Amino acid sequence: MYICICKAIREREVDAAVRAGARRPSDVFRACGKSPQCGTCACDMRERIAHTIAHERTTQTLLAAD
Repeated sequence: MYICICKAIREREVDAAVRAGARRPSDVFRACGKSPQCGTCACDMRERIAHTIAHERTTQTLLAAD
C-alpha cells in the first residue's frame, strides 16, 4: 500500500528505511531519495514508522528469548 501518493512511497519502503535507522518522515524521504511535497502523508507515515519500530522490537525480543 502507498503511504505517500505524491512520491510513490510504499509501506515496504518505509519499513526498510526504519530498519536502516529512519525515525521521522523526513528521514524516510531522505532514505528513499525523495523530498516531501504536500505533507498529507505525514500522519500515516508516523504511524507506519511507530508500527515498524514496535514490530522490530518485538521480533528482537522474541529472538533474544530463544
